[in-house]
Amino acid sequence: RDAMILVRLTGLEAAKSVELLTAAVNTFGKTGADTTTIINKLVAVDQNFAVSTRDIAEAMARVGSVVDDAGVSLDQFAGLVTAAKQITSRDGAVIGNSLKTIFTRLERSSTQEQIEALGVSMRDLNGEMLPTLKIFQNLAQAYTGFSRAQQQQVAELGAGVFQINQFKALMLD
Repeated sequence: RDAMILVRLTGLEAAKSVELLTAAVNTFGKTGADTTTIINKLVAVDQNFAVSTRDIAEAMARVGSVVDDAGVSLDQFAGLVTAAKQITSRDGAVIGNSLKTIFTRLERSSTQEQIEALGVSMRDLNGEMLPTLKIFQNLAQAYTGFSRAQQQQVAELGAGVFQINQFKALMLD
């Protein structure tokens, strides 16, 4: 039933809608999100921001378990996709791939060391890595105060060359 609702909302084929909802439940189901909850949240974002239900669903299909490992909730994920979409106008699949790259790169110890050397906190007092969104917040606060060279360095560390536009969009929003 929910897959058919997604078909009507997005114009996707039924099989693709089932695939996207399955990926979303596999990613966010641990927090109690079922297909109806997922669709309701996607529609709410679609109605209030310049991002489509389809974009968010396609982004979810691309990130998979990486978003769960990063500790990002469904609402937070929708916010990240929305921020990147509104600034870059890229489609959901591209944004999803970008987020997967960014989450993975931020977990690298070499990336963490280099970013921390610039004075950005990536760990709590116990030495544990902060939640991804807290890292984004810490980076964004420091980012505007960095020189252009430092901004470029942080962007390449966090996203690589191919995903740099989405990373910079997230730093701005």
